[in-house]
Amino acid sequence: MALLDRAAQRLLERLHLRVRPKAASGDQGGHRSDARAHGLEFAERREYVVGDDARKIDWKAFARNRTLSVRTFEEERDARVYVLVDVSASMARGAPPKLEVARQVAASFGFLGMNQVDRVQVIPFADAVERATPVLRRRDDYPGLEAFLQGLLPHGSTTFGATARGFVQRFPARGYVVVVSDLMEAADWAPSLRLLAERGHQLCLVRVRCDEDHAPDFRGELELRDAETGDLVRVTVTPALLAAYREEVAAHVERARIACQRVGGRLIEAPVERPFEQVLRAVIAPALEQR
Repeated sequence: MALLDRAAQRLLERLHLRVRPKAASGDQGGHRSDARAHGLEFAERREYVVGDDARKIDWKAFARNRTLSVRTFEEERDARVYVLVDVSASMARGAPPKLEVARQVAASFGFLGMNQVDRVQVIPFADAVERATPVLRRRDDYPGLEAFLQGLLPHGSTTFGATARGFVQRFPARGYVVVVSDLMEAADWAPSLRLLAERGHQLCLVRVRCDEDHAPDFRGELELRDAETGDLVRVTVTPALLAAYREEVAAHVERARIACQRVGGRLIEAPVERPFEQVLRAVIAPALEQR
């Protein structure tokens, strides 16, 4: 089954991923830079000064007002789009499984990037970064991306701190970083998000969640196994314990949301119980500009 149906692809074809200039590479492509160059689109005219390239003199303007001026242009640059996909064991939970929705979210960002000729790489992670796709730049590369995503299987536990450190070492070029995860690692995500931002990356954190993550329907004496570590714990589940759990999960997600905002990024929720068309619009819309 295709991760993106034709309707989803048609929607994405009409949209453009908005990448801030500081997160774009130095190669020419589809994103505006605040650098001025002899590029693709006229930006402004200014007075000629000694040392300017004579080829940029606007001779038509000189003929009109007898003043030498040069034309400057906005340079357009391409971007690197990195999609980090959580493949830890907790991503197997949910109906449909969280990993299935994460694959679709990753495919959507990948499709967007390739549609505007950016450099796309999808990078799975659990306790560290794993084997990434090669750089994908053309729409013709999309079937290979789908095949790669379909082959991802849930395993291991999330250690996002090690993932972030490994990522900045292996992928030094700055870009647009999308992290797709259920955030079910209890550790503080703020230091890792700051590390990514300090390296010049633009951040988007997509939380793929299921109802069980924040409102489990448990009662009585239970033996619970951690989906990622395999650890067992015996508990007596009471309404008060469930309420405390819900409060802690909400506080954890809110800390991640605030950490994203502080470094100029955003956290977006992607509930697996919703139709994917609704999830797609909610996740993609904040990152886009309409063509």
